[in-house]
Amino acid sequence: MARTVDEIKEQMAERWMHNADLKELYGWELDENSEPPAFNAYYSKASIENILLYIVAYCGYVIEVITDNIKAEIEAEMATKVPGSLQWYVTKIKEFVFMTSLSIDDRDKVVFDDNTGEYIIDNTLNDDALTKARLVKHAVAIDDNVDSVLLLKVAGENEAKALVPLSEPQAEALNNYISRIKYAGVKTKLINEPGDLFNCEVDIWYDALYTESEVKTACEKAIGTYIKSLPFNGEYSNMALVDSLQGVKGVKVAELTKAGYIIPNDGREESIDAKVRPYAGYFNVGTLTLKMHCYE
Repeated sequence: MARTVDEIKEQMAERWMHNADLKELYGWELDENSEPPAFNAYYSKASIENILLYIVAYCGYVIEVITDNIKAEIEAEMATKVPGSLQWYVTKIKEFVFMTSLSIDDRDKVVFDDNTGEYIIDNTLNDDALTKARLVKHAVAIDDNVDSVLLLKVAGENEAKALVPLSEPQAEALNNYISRIKYAGVKTKLINEPGDLFNCEVDIWYDALYTESEVKTACEKAIGTYIKSLPFNGEYSNMALVDSLQGVKGVKVAELTKAGYIIPNDGREESIDAKVRPYAGYFNVGTLTLKMHCYE
């Protein structure tokens, strides 16, 4: 991790003051502990020496930041390229092409090579057509050590960019694709479900300078915004939800009394104790029960 400019300059200044040749040149005296004076006590902020060290420190900072960025890019690239890693599965799933989404003419421009597990795509294929045919917009791979299975959560997007499950034919094609790219012996489970329905009950004490209806509407919007802003398979927390409500104008106190979610595919209802990751990978807003109280 890159050091700050001040950290680099401080380390340079310390070495500067301990340099014997510079001591002889500038003539500073050591104290009773044979320690030189502090750099800032000997040189002013406007001194050439101080400015010189700052310039060099800033250049060192820029180099360290660039190095960190390059390292991060290399690590991210390696994570997607190392065959069999979780991120590799995510990358491969997002490369899946649903052939039916392509026009008849364009289908000849995309060929899946079973020998390499890669698509061979003609460079004349329109980028928009390819993007549309790549249905999986969100994906995560989870190594379930309990059941010894690789969970693959996926979701597409509708025209409004809302997360939606793939259709049955699309999911069947994706499952076939996964069976052809996965490593031998790896058991996979595709989770392609409608978003879990998030429900909650909240007591809201609102400022009397605002109307009950406007504060309630703003709170419902804040809950929806928080739920929708979670990254795919991101962690929901009750505390973060309350924090988002506390930021609503007119809200004096927000107390979450109940939170839970329903898994649509089987109707199972789960309560939320502090935090949770949605089964489907994302939430849809269900029933929001807001009890409004005028703050006195």
